[in-house]
Amino acid sequence: MKLQTQGIGYETAKALASQGLSVTIGCRDSAKAGTALQRIREAVPSARVDSVALDLADLTSVRDCAKRVLDSGVQYDVWINNAGVMACPKMSTAQGFEYQLGINHLGHFALTTEVLPGLQAADKPVRIINVASAAHQFGKIDFNDLMRDQKYDAWEAYGQSKLANIMFTYELARRLGPGSKVTANCLHPGVVKTELGRYMIADGQKTWYMPLLLEGFKVFMLEPEQGAATSIHLASQPDLASETGKYYVSCRRAVSSNDSYDREVAAKLWERSVELTSVAAAPAPVAAEPAVVAAASS
Repeated sequence: MKLQTQGIGYETAKALASQGLSVTIGCRDSAKAGTALQRIREAVPSARVDSVALDLADLTSVRDCAKRVLDSGVQYDVWINNAGVMACPKMSTAQGFEYQLGINHLGHFALTTEVLPGLQAADKPVRIINVASAAHQFGKIDFNDLMRDQKYDAWEAYGQSKLANIMFTYELARRLGPGSKVTANCLHPGVVKTELGRYMIADGQKTWYMPLLLEGFKVFMLEPEQGAATSIHLASQPDLASETGKYYVSCRRAVSSNDSYDREVAAKLWERSVELTSVAAAPAPVAAEPAVVAAASS
């Protein structure tokens, strides 16, 4: 399963298809999905790719997608949560969640926990990979204003959503427990030339110079295929089959922020996420811990 139809998501899907994997992409726009599938097939004639409807801003769509995945009987080897939004104005999802937390964290949380029983039932190694960001380092989980209703800052909200990605990954690894065939890892893809910054450009009507700055900064950005490298590494390297609860940057183990390793906050975020999304399949904590949860320096 590969989520997203362009940028890092597209390049990851194309690369995995070229390795002989059967790839499913999830997206909310059927026309864009069709274009992405056509491009992949043109680039990789032997590709086995299809798509499934998914709007992470609507939990009804998320649940429908999860049901279709489970009903399909497909036994996935890799599950990548890649889609996201960044620094958007104050907006809300269909369920009234702050847009960035709703899409970047709660949508992926609900989808992953809903399909988890199917991933576990396959009784084989399955890799769950969450695309986070170095922006988690300025993120704070504020349970008193999780939806940023009292005070909204686009970058603070983005940082919180990316920190949530990492804490979700670590907590999932802990709840799966030692010896689980399903693993969970996360990564920072780098600063990549994608449409992720589209809201910053749109805001150029208020800040006229932002589009110019972004255009100039592209010289220092990674190409999408470079940004996809770490996702592909985690998805395909044989020696990472049992790796879990880790954070990667540039295909190497890295250390995430101190806050990201706060187990009490992670457990509380998990329970709050369950309440908000009403997922029914979230795994309970296990008594034992994985051998290593905190990432080590490379």
